[in-house]
Amino acid sequence: MSRYAPTPEVMAIGQINISGNVTPATWWKYIRLPSGRPDATAIALLSEIVYWYRPTEVRDEHTGALLGYRKRFQGDKLQRSYQAFAEQFGFGKRETADALKRLRDAGFITLDLRTVEMLDGVKCSNILFVGINPQAIAAITTPSSVSPESNSNNAISDTTITLKRNTPRRHNGTGDTPNVDTNTEITTEITTETKNTIGASADASAPARSARQEYSPEFEQAWQEYPKRAGGNSKSAAFKAWKARIREGVTPETMLDGVKRYAAWVRVSGNTGTQFVKQASTFFGPDRHFEESWEVPAVSAARREDPYFKASYDNVDYSQIPEGFRG
Repeated sequence: MSRYAPTPEVMAIGQINISGNVTPATWWKYIRLPSGRPDATAIALLSEIVYWYRPTEVRDEHTGALLGYRKRFQGDKLQRSYQAFAEQFGFGKRETADALKRLRDAGFITLDLRTVEMLDGVKCSNILFVGINPQAIAAITTPSSVSPESNSNNAISDTTITLKRNTPRRHNGTGDTPNVDTNTEITTEITTETKNTIGASADASAPARSARQEYSPEFEQAWQEYPKRAGGNSKSAAFKAWKARIREGVTPETMLDGVKRYAAWVRVSGNTGTQFVKQASTFFGPDRHFEESWEVPAVSAARREDPYFKASYDNVDYSQIPEGFRG
């Protein structure tokens, strides 16, 4: 019997129709947390997203000839909520949202919150649509290969283009795509390669940006003032949010003053270097946390009262023995 002859267990597994997500082994090398450990949550979610973007074959039912391909979802992008992802994998909603944002910051996916007009005319806001960057996926799946090219109906250029917008845009989809308003903060960034900001340092075969990010002096000052946090803090994502606020008319001085107030508040609250410090991209985001007062609680200069020695006892002469007590 050959050493490679299949065992009964192997043959039994061969009879099982296994389908679903595929997780390339290389992803565990490139998709990592700042600590250097593989980002298992992000990897599982990316595998699910890639599954939905894999085309389905359409064949002639009589001849079996391949007629073409179709997508698995109805709109222009995959529509799935944070809660749906969380329930599917048993993750927490916050854990899921943070992992998806790490994938977005690394350039693998895009996240759009849209207002969708349903067929009955009812509008639903903050509906999450997840896009994908095929070239970035290819770069971490087969690092030595060239970027995939689609057919002539959906050509992909040699550069990776990430679109983000800070003003509402009316988008009229085709087919089953509903009318939507894109409410997410979107800017345009063009890079020749993608960089995995999830992971720690990658080797030379890992994708990298062709040019260094240039930050404004005002942002650099704010970044130096911003309190340190545990778990990482994306500088590039923070700068995108910063620039979006500048385009909205916010002055650098306003945001810098907000950073200083927040830094003082974090120090007094004892949260410096913890996960309770806001991501800078959130602080400079659409919610404008830099405009909040962040008032530092006033510490009284008066002596704090000892609970075991009341201030009312201060003037008592303890050298005198009260009547009725023996010395």
